[in-house]
Amino acid sequence: MREPQTLFVPSQDQVEVAVHDYGGSGHPTLFVHGTGLVSRMWEPIIDELGSDFRAICVDLRAHGATTNPPDINFFDHRMVADLTSVVDAFDLQDAWVVGHSMGGATSILTSLERPGAFERAWVYEPIIFERKEDRPEGAFDFVEATKHRRSVFPSRQDALDRYGSRPPLNEIHPDCLETYVRHGFIDQPDGSVQLACDPLLESRAFEQFLQEGWDRLPLVEIEVRVAYGGAGSDRPSTAAAGIAERLPLGSLEVFEGSDHFGCFASLKHVASSLRDWFIGA
Repeated sequence: MREPQTLFVPSQDQVEVAVHDYGGSGHPTLFVHGTGLVSRMWEPIIDELGSDFRAICVDLRAHGATTNPPDINFFDHRMVADLTSVVDAFDLQDAWVVGHSMGGATSILTSLERPGAFERAWVYEPIIFERKEDRPEGAFDFVEATKHRRSVFPSRQDALDRYGSRPPLNEIHPDCLETYVRHGFIDQPDGSVQLACDPLLESRAFEQFLQEGWDRLPLVEIEVRVAYGGAGSDRPSTAAAGIAERLPLGSLEVFEGSDHFGCFASLKHVASSLRDWFIGA
């Protein structure tokens, strides 16, 4: 994997969006991460895709290398503003976009803000379902759980060992997990490492994101492949079929045996799905 050229694109709220451009003559393709993660963890999959894709990885606010004030919020139009700023900076037309979770939802909604920017999208378990007053009984409370997430480790190796040994991140392929830990932590003066995305900001993202996005799905004009983990029991997995049905040009793909991080589980499987969707081979 060649080192990307990283540049910073101004967005709303004094956010400077970090964009990692891998260059090449392939089709411009944005890669967007989920909540608490980083876009560069797509790199091992990008390696599998080869020269047909010109990868451009985007870190949304409070994630990865992006910079912002500490009091930012994450309502859907703010997240879309981040991705839209990148679309404008690169003057994208008929590009492809790949997104996981929050990044998948943001990608879909960005297509409404910039008609013609995307030709089609591939999203894995996009967080874009109907808001309800009460969570279903037994559903996982991401907001509260994230507030208690450990943010400092003695070293990146300690973080990697912890994440790779227990759910939910142990589903992630070791190469993608290593890339996440390498780019998702900030070195501290005492030699320890701290999450680039503060857990309190991450929990705010879960709490605020996509208050109105569900109602806009029928307006989406591009073709969207909605992939999901067949082994998942929480709403990101179980809602995927309804999302695909609500999209005028939506289609569904199940990753059997996978959960919410299944798009990072098998490099060859995911790369094959992306090639099939975008170039038919």
